Amino acid sequence: MKFFYSLLVAWILTLTSIATVSAHTNGASAIHEVKSVDAPTASLKITKDPTGGFNVQVVTSKFVWRPEMASMQYVAGEGHAHVYLDGRKIMRIYTGWFHLNTFQFATRSGEQLVSIELVGNDHAPYTIQGVPIGAEALVDVAVDEVGPKDPDTWKPIAIGAIVATSLLLILLTFRTYKRKRSQG
Repeated sequence: MKFFYSLLVAWILTLTSIATVSAHTNGASAIHEVKSVDAPTASLKITKDPTGGFNVQVVTSKFVWRPEMASMQYVAGEGHAHVYLDGRKIMRIYTGWFHLNTFQFATRSGEQLVSIELVGNDHAPYTIQGVPIGAEALVDVAVDEVGPKDPDTWKPIAIGAIVATSLLLILLTFRTYKRKRSQG
């Protein structure tokens, strides 16, 4: 019986630790270091969209957008970009234009940093002396354009559900074990 409880506790701890892992990762295991003379460049032109959010133009040089090659082999000078809002990765883009939907991605109002990072087809960032190549700008998100308050609100609920289910399983197993001992 002690083995069963040890196994159950290990299962609970494993599930609890998995539930807190972030769903977003840049997927890169390397970088693409380039010389500044050969390096791609990027800048942002941001305008307020009258229906909400922002329209963003990513102006690049020495860079070829290759959406059909995303998650494929690295080819120098090709790739896509990763977009961040206040340091949190929110999406990939495959062209020089995108709509920043603040209803979907902003978790607070006020000034926030929008940044893009140019990456190779394999998601590894282009860098100069270890510094990622990209661009950034501040946007001012209106109070009425803020989306979910916390993108990780599911975590406490998921952990609570796992713990409650585990306790229920322990109780049912204990009752079954107790019944079998009293009968036999």
